[in-house]
Amino acid sequence: MIRTATLLLLGLGLLFLAGCTADNVCHGLYEGFRVRNDLQSSPPERAGKPESPNYLEYERLRKEQSR
Repeated sequence: MIRTATLLLLGLGLLFLAGCTADNVCHGLYEGFRVRNDLQSSPPERAGKPESPNYLEYERLRKEQSR
């Protein structure tokens, strides 16, 4: 019974991962961390800071720095 449940969970996990591309996963992780960091600081703390770049802007900046 436990083996069946384990195999079922592994199969579902593989199907889930097969549907996601690496870029989508990276994009989602970056946006999730960005929003989480924004929500952890209060509005007065965010007032003086520039807004963190979205994922597309981040990728553009990263590619420019690697040149």
